[in-house]
Amino acid sequence: MTDQEIYAGILRKDNAAFTYLYNEYRRMILSMVQKNSGSEDDAMDIFQEGLVAMWTNITQGKFELKENTRLSTYLYSLCRNIWISRLRKVKPGMTIEIKDEHSDLMDVDDQEEQYTLIRTLEKQLLKLNEACQQLLKQFYYEKSSLKDIALSMNITEKTAKNNKYRCMQSLRSYYENRTDDER
Repeated sequence: MTDQEIYAGILRKDNAAFTYLYNEYRRMILSMVQKNSGSEDDAMDIFQEGLVAMWTNITQGKFELKENTRLSTYLYSLCRNIWISRLRKVKPGMTIEIKDEHSDLMDVDDQEEQYTLIRTLEKQLLKLNEACQQLLKQFYYEKSSLKDIALSMNITEKTAKNNKYRCMQSLRSYYENRTDDER
């Protein structure tokens, strides 16, 4: 099942979506909890609590599946946060670091914040002149060197470096002075 199919199934209260989630992601959550001082029973409790929280958040409209968001990431971050909360109750005042093999899964809040920031910056980038847009896109999106950019724009490398600085200053200014409609 795709994330879209699972999400739609949850909205329809389809047990097949729940069963799929349970079978597909149980091992991932069990592994995370057990590698971080938890028993198998703890892990099952955390997993079930995370599933219920995800199901509730989706059906109550508190979470919407977006293009760059994966349900596995959302479920993992819910379970991880539940487990951290539980550990904090048992070990108050102690710094808790979770060891996990899924460190590439970003917290959903972080993903949404990053997506919003990128969209806002893209809007501000359009306010720059064509040369600035081209230079910044080549440098930041295409990862071109200043030397390659200078060649493509028929300028010196030093001029490309100075222009990049000026363009970034303009972009920062646009970003910092954006209106409420642009936020």
